[in-house]
Amino acid sequence: HPSSPAYRPTPSHNPHQTSPLSSSSPRRPHPPLLASPDVLPALNAELYDFIALSLRAFVNPWWTKITRYDKEFLSEITRILTTVIRVLELRISSTDFTPLVCRDLPTLLTDHCIDHRAAQQNIDSSYALGGSCSLATLFHARQQHIGVTPEGKLDETYVRTAIEGVLKLCLPQEDWESEPERYIIREALVRVVCRDVAPRITEPWFIHKLALDLLGPPEERDKHIKPPDSPELPSGRPSSFITIPSFQTLVVFFLSAVQTISSAALTFIHLYKQTLHTIKAVNHAPSKRGSPAMNVSGPSPSHVNTPIPSNPNSRKPSPAIQTVPLQSTVDSNVRLAEPPVALLVELFDMNKRFASNTVAIMLRMFVLGFSPFLDRLLPHYLYSNVFTPTRIVYMVQSGKRALFPNGYPAPSPPDPTPEEQMLMRAALAETISRKVPGILAPILLGPTPEDIATTLGAVLDPFGSKECNTHLFILVLDLLLGTLFPELQAPRPGPSPVEEPNLGAESEEPSFLQDPLRGDSPDITPPGSMPP
Repeated sequence: HPSSPAYRPTPSHNPHQTSPLSSSSPRRPHPPLLASPDVLPALNAELYDFIALSLRAFVNPWWTKITRYDKEFLSEITRILTTVIRVLELRISSTDFTPLVCRDLPTLLTDHCIDHRAAQQNIDSSYALGGSCSLATLFHARQQHIGVTPEGKLDETYVRTAIEGVLKLCLPQEDWESEPERYIIREALVRVVCRDVAPRITEPWFIHKLALDLLGPPEERDKHIKPPDSPELPSGRPSSFITIPSFQTLVVFFLSAVQTISSAALTFIHLYKQTLHTIKAVNHAPSKRGSPAMNVSGPSPSHVNTPIPSNPNSRKPSPAIQTVPLQSTVDSNVRLAEPPVALLVELFDMNKRFASNTVAIMLRMFVLGFSPFLDRLLPHYLYSNVFTPTRIVYMVQSGKRALFPNGYPAPSPPDPTPEEQMLMRAALAETISRKVPGILAPILLGPTPEDIATTLGAVLDPFGSKECNTHLFILVLDLLLGTLFPELQAPRPGPSPVEEPNLGAESEEPSFLQDPLRGDSPDITPPGSMPP
């Protein structure tokens, strides 16, 4: 009661009292982490949750040992990470990921399968020094990388250098000049990549688990259920007794046939309309597009001019990022549909069987004939079905669950036992065999159960070594950083973009022959003139 001495007015009764959800309250909602207004609120919430878990897991344990009274340190790190995430948002929204997904990644996976199988074949030969070299050593000899040791371990110095280059392009000038601030952010990211992310995602069982999550669990077979026995014939009648179907049976059979035919016709009509709609949408789609998750219009995919968001309290203005043209690791003239087909052929080892090799040749002919349409269809499918806002939120959630399975500070679940890993591999092989259509299964997998088991083993074997998967991880990391930050790529030798190269016969000579300043260049006299 208001007259009671224990009565305290609530914010709704006292208009002069500030509400807990007002702007001056510490419990107000967080501002959007991403700058685009069209981003889903769930994506901002997941990113904030991911940052909070990362700070509690990788920064708070050692910082509380130094001092537990500094409440501004984690807030300052959050502000810096917000700046980095917004720069990444601008770069992602102005980058076309179609060459990365359709051309570069399948090419890397194809080379990975080829090199793993070649190393596996040479493990017992003289190339392995009589069997003394391991599979990781032979694979490293085929894919030598400065970021991976010959034992198949990730080099932290290489990752630290790459992250420092990314921070130099993302941080404002006043944050970059502060060495303690830069070192703390860099070492926290190196810890996440080298000690938490890479050791887990390069495990074969983790790849099998990820593939099972994407493909779905295998369908259970009811082997223990026997089909019902046929009804016994009455005694006294021979087994060859023929019954004449009744009128009701004929009507039911006729209506069932009509229903089956009508369902097939409706399916064909729907497929025809969907195909026409897809063809019209592909033909009218723009040729260059950015990531629709942010819905920010940007320049062409090969050039990015992204301003760095600066601190409002900064004294110095932040400069703009002047990028260079993106130089892909794969020839840009390669058709987008050719690398996925090459990956499919190499993954299922289709060149070893006559039927599957014939299908592979027909696929290559189809890609060659319809390459202009496929080069427009693949980006349309990628941005309308894969890189959607809901899928991106699901990717962030999957990454958070993979890095923090039970949340922090709850301990991570233990790794599966070898028996559980074998069961997981068998379940993935069963799921792949069920996902292949029944008509194509004998062609892709083989006609006999032994051939099917051999083919499925060949599909999963290239990803069965953690040391070899580390090479694939560092190559994918290089490819992703080179796509988003082309300034980090080393310039490749080639003709100057200003001066056109001479197309004459002498233009193919080495450059030192035409450089008079070099001491090792020979004395070449132009034709038609005599030496003095």
